[in-house]
Amino acid sequence: MKDQFVMIKNAKRFQSAVDRIQHKLKGMERMSLVFGDPGLGKTETALHYAAQNGSLYIRMKKLMTARWFLGELVEDLGGGTFWRTKDLFDAAIKILSGQRKRTLILDEVDYFTSDTKVTETLRDLHDITGTPMVFIGMQQADKRLMRYPHLYDRFVEVVKFEALDHEDVEIMANELSEVQFSEDAIDRIALESEGKIRKIIALVHRAEYAARANKSKTITAKDFK
Repeated sequence: MKDQFVMIKNAKRFQSAVDRIQHKLKGMERMSLVFGDPGLGKTETALHYAAQNGSLYIRMKKLMTARWFLGELVEDLGGGTFWRTKDLFDAAIKILSGQRKRTLILDEVDYFTSDTKVTETLRDLHDITGTPMVFIGMQQADKRLMRYPHLYDRFVEVVKFEALDHEDVEIMANELSEVQFSEDAIDRIALESEGKIRKIIALVHRAEYAARANKSKTITAKDFK
């Protein structure tokens, strides 16, 4: 089984959401929101994009305060450490202003949707520096962020990750496996996985192992037994 990233529909939606905020128009917002159920590849897609495009990926934490976030942001940007919150904020502004094209990807944003200090700090950073920002959250992230209309109105693209369909499953199976999958095998994976990436990968791996044990060149539905 190959270890590689597969460009399925959700990944393309993510790419589109990021592309929409990569502009130079003054007064035009540069924020996107990506949300959806767990297991659909949001984090994996974000990490892949960041690695390919030099974006800064930060995973928010349950106990993260505005100061903690600023400290981690500045450190990841190579700005060193500061004691005072104002110094951290000023350093973040200075560095981000010099890297306007660098996208900031914030994962697990559900953790700060009840903390106005964090949401307001992010809005300030965006408005002052023009830094493109992608927020990534769970299935209710859009509703939680709607409680902050002054922030939510800045999202120029809101993308919901959907469960993988038959076409996505077929693409993943064909690109990840070194053996062929029959149509009924794809149907079986699509049904049992419920469109979740982790389950799809596990099923492909299991079927591939069985097929090799049986010295089969094509994986069929019976290989899942």
